[in-house]
Amino acid sequence: MHAKINGTTIYFDVEGAGLRQGHGKLDEKPVIVALHGGLGLDHGYLRHGVGALRDDAQVIYVDMRGQGRSARADLATCSLEQMADDVAALCELLSIDRAFLLGHSAGGFVAMHAALRHPALVAGLMLCGSSPTVRPLLDDPNDPAPTLAGRAGAQELAVATRLFSGEVTLESVNAFFAAVGPYYLAPANMHLFEQVFKPTTITIEMMQHFMGKIAPTYDLLRDLERIKAPTIAMVGRHDWVCPPRASRAIARGIPGAQLVEFNESGHFVFSEEPAKFRDTVTDFVTQHCARP
Repeated sequence: MHAKINGTTIYFDVEGAGLRQGHGKLDEKPVIVALHGGLGLDHGYLRHGVGALRDDAQVIYVDMRGQGRSARADLATCSLEQMADDVAALCELLSIDRAFLLGHSAGGFVAMHAALRHPALVAGLMLCGSSPTVRPLLDDPNDPAPTLAGRAGAQELAVATRLFSGEVTLESVNAFFAAVGPYYLAPANMHLFEQVFKPTTITIEMMQHFMGKIAPTYDLLRDLERIKAPTIAMVGRHDWVCPPRASRAIARGIPGAQLVEFNESGHFVFSEEPAKFRDTVTDFVTQHCARP
């Protein structure tokens, strides 16, 4: 489905009914708006694990501005702030007064901006493998962060270096995910990568814009204390993309935030430990869905 909002067209899809049978009547289920990472990807990879929430909530997947099945937009309009405003506008269009935002990786960047800019909308923040900044964060000397170099070989590291040094082309990105993608998951889960990631498309212009313009200046560390929404930060112990120290910083910075670490996961906790993920999210939503 498509929605015309804020001068562009945003694609969204819905998984799960909005009502459920309860005590002889139909009750509204909470709404979870799922925001993909990348940026420059789409929501496809989220479905493998996040879709399991459809029995407990109505899940709305969004391809954010200029990505996936959404219309190509002027890159000058593609900021984290504008994407947060797009989420709020989509919810308004759909008559959703309160929603839980599930932001994965850079989708968490957008979700945190939405909580700052549209606090009345956000019933809760659920941040998976995200970060409050691209600035270096100090490691716990007793628990050093996982790294790609600690697991991958020379060939994979060369492909990663090519991309992260600024050669962001469709060819280099495809080569990166082919070689390095499985390392996004914990060692025992690397075989899941193709199954999880195959439904996802790449919008190279947005990825170039994100890596060249948006990511280098992203920093919400000083703003975290202004987020009032109930928050849970989830992170895989083997995540080198947004390592555990980043989620710990989120949990320290947002008042009352919870931290849940997934010991058997990398960057895709929702697919690597699906039962724990579902239980964690369902408990969080149940705890906070009745709040005004």
